[in-house]
Amino acid sequence: MRMMTREMTSAEELVRKWMMNQQEIGRTTEDMKHTRFVYGSRIMEIGEDGTIRERSEGDVIIFRSPEQPQPPAHLCRCCSMEYDTEKDALQCCAYLD
Repeated sequence: MRMMTREMTSAEELVRKWMMNQQEIGRTTEDMKHTRFVYGSRIMEIGEDGTIRERSEGDVIIFRSPEQPQPPAHLCRCCSMEYDTEKDALQCCAYLD
């Protein structure tokens, strides 16, 4: 049960961090509403008022096509934010491990 609690906390932290990064570049809550996030088998969505709510529509299956371009080299492995250096990407969500 402890693992589930930690997973739920870190998933919400990742969404909040993404929202803060988006607000820093000028996006509003209105722009981000109804944005959905997949974390494991969980789906979370930003509501009308900027709150994060969990959706429960059953199992989540994600198919990825092989023709998708390779991601840039400097991505955080937890939240997928892009950075200029590998060091910055590694330090981004390091505290969550």
